[in-house]
Amino acid sequence: MSDYRDWVVSLPCCISGYQGEGVDPHHIKGKAWLTGGSLSKKGSDLTCIPLVHELHMELHNNGWETFEKKYNMSQLEWMVKTILQAEKDGVIKL
Repeated sequence: MSDYRDWVVSLPCCISGYQGEGVDPHHIKGKAWLTGGSLSKKGSDLTCIPLVHELHMELHNNGWETFEKKYNMSQLEWMVKTILQAEKDGVIKL
């Protein structure tokens, strides 16, 4: 796992707030124009957000649009928050 993904999983889940073992680094979906990902390829690790495993699986099983609506959240917004926190914590330099 990359250093960035290792750091992402140390953060609290962006939905539940749970922090600890079982948080996954989720590569955001539905924004291939930004992430460089596609259906068969993950985007950059900088597109990761922290999601507890159960919610991560829910997102993949039900689709990103349904997930965002259910939890009233934006993966893109959380990606930006995560990147800004990474810069603040000295994990990356922008």
